[in-house]
Amino acid sequence: MPAADTWLLPVCVVLALMGLLFTGVAWRRGRPGRVVQGIGLMLAPIGLYLSGLLRLAWDGVGAVLTWIATTAFSTVIWFGLGLLGLCAVLWMVGAVVTRRSPRRPKSLPESKKSANKGQSAVTGRPAAAKSAATSATRTTARQPEVDDDMAEIEALLKARGIE
Repeated sequence: MPAADTWLLPVCVVLALMGLLFTGVAWRRGRPGRVVQGIGLMLAPIGLYLSGLLRLAWDGVGAVLTWIATTAFSTVIWFGLGLLGLCAVLWMVGAVVTRRSPRRPKSLPESKKSANKGQSAVTGRPAAAKSAATSATRTTARQPEVDDDMAEIEALLKARGIE
């Protein structure tokens, strides 16, 4: 039996027994969904071991550790690792900036712009009816513009009788 199997097989058995314990606790609490998940958790390490994927992961970790042990950390290698770290930081900062920046409104395609030439941009009515519409809007308080998604959600809630 190879050295990897002397470690991997007992680890798989322990993980399968932990999955069995998880399944037993879920069964006693009456959670059928968690029971199914526990059975999957119990079978996963056995499947990884029998398919050889666990051995592949073992060999990969060993290769990385060998690389670390045998590589003389020169300036070039440290510079490359620093660039990889900077790459990860910039990626995360970009994700935060993307989440916090406001969305730009989508512009109308050219076909819709040309179709709406004779209509007011605010009301969507023909330009002749614009003066009557503007006098009506002057008397009412101007409401803040609502996001399209929020307007759709509000319409669904009103349709169901929820205010």
